[in-house]
Parts: sequence; structure tokens; C-alpha cells
Amino acid sequence: MLTSHTVTLDGPRSKFADKLVEELNRLINEQIVSPEFQLLWQTPLTIDRARFYSLQLIFYGANRRDCWAHVQARAPYDVKQVIWLHEQDELIHDPRGGADHVTLMSREAMALGVTEEELAAAETTPLVRAALLAFTHLATNLPWLGALTASHFLERRNNTKLVKGGGASYRWRDRLVNELGIDPALLISTSVHVEADEDHSDMIEDAIVRHVTDEHSYKTALDGARELMHIDRAYRGAVAHGMRAIDS
Repeated sequence: MLTSHTVTLDGPRSKFADKLVEELNRLINEQIVSPEFQLLWQTPLTIDRARFYSLQLIFYGANRRDCWAHVQARAPYDVKQVIWLHEQDELIHDPRGGADHVTLMSREAMALGVTEEELAAAETTPLVRAALLAFTHLATNLPWLGALTASHFLERRNNTKLVKGGGASYRWRDRLVNELGIDPALLISTSVHVEADEDHSDMIEDAIVRHVTDEHSYKTALDGARELMHIDRAYRGAVAHGMRAIDS
């Protein structure tokens, strides 16, 4: 039975919620063209570099599950419900790809030529590991609304409906197809994320805006997104650095 503190799911958004959505949309478009993202987009692709990217992304995907769990643990009941639905796709089974997302990432890495032995022995680079630890730090230490908006920001930045020129997964898929000639049918994880993160970011946006009702909650949510931006850029820069260290 829901308690009297459960937030009503219906009703108009506050002016602060509308303001937050507008600002988040501005920030995700700023993020996708930041210097660190540009370093990643401008790093020449080879198949070995693509394999490196795909392996590091598996650790990123697993870290997202940790972070969402930390956010869910501290969030109000109605937000817990939404995150539970969100994580059924991510952690258990996404019907768009026929598996959980980390499994799809692993399959895509192998489709690019990563062997089972390489997959089992893979490790994060020190720079990538530092970024993943920073993601976890935000999820556990920000106020729950800031932590929720921080985790949401990564999916919103991947939402091609909102990002001019396409979200990160959309751009990465285009590069694999156009620069390396990869068959799009092999890119099951990337393609699933192009679609899933539109649905997921819309779902979590609804959960956020229900709780953005005044200046304080607006600032708490926005601060979470801004903190996350630094780490997201650090992660992309770390991956670009690792790719550029690979000669072939």
C-alpha cells in the first residue's frame, strides 16, 4: 500500500520543471560538442580501436547498473518504481535485443572480432577506471534528486530526438558503418541503445519533473546534471586517449 507521502503521478508540470527540461536540453547539446567528445569523434578509427572502445563500454554499462541501484535505494517510492521498470531492460532483458544490455555489449564486441579470451581478460584503463569511480561517487553522494538527474543526463545526451546531429550511440554507429564498413546488423548493442535511450530518458524525465516544484529542487536537479557533465567528458577523453595509444 502506498503511503500518503507518495507523489501524485498526474498533474501539470511546475514552471521550475519546464525550466529544468529546457536547460537540460541546452546542456546535452553543449556536451556532445565539448572538447573531450570532439577528441573522441576526431580520433581516426581502426578495427582495433573500435574493439578497444567496445570493451571499455562493457565496463561502463556495468557501472551504470551500479549507479542506478544506488540512486534507486535513496529515491522516493514512485521513483523506485520507474527505475525498476528502466532496469528490467538494462539488467534483465530488453526485447529490442533479446538480452540484457551488458550481454548485448559483449556480443557486439565479439562481433567486431574480440575473442572470448580477450573478453574474459579485459580490464579498464586507469583513466577509464577513475571516471567510473567518479560516476559511482556522484550516485552515492549527491542528494537523491541530483543523483537521479545525473544518471538521467547520460541517457538524455544519447537521445537522438533531443541532440542535434544525433546522440552519442547514433554517432558511434555511423562511424563504424561509414569509416570501417561494419554491417549494421552486427551492431546490436549500439542500435538498441539508439532506440532504448529515447524511451528511457523520456521515462526518467517524467520521474524527475514530478519532484521539481520549487527553486531548491530545480537547483538540486540541475547541479547533479552539471556535476555529471565533467565526468562524462572525462570518460570520453579517457576512451579517446586509449584509442589513440593503439597504432593499428
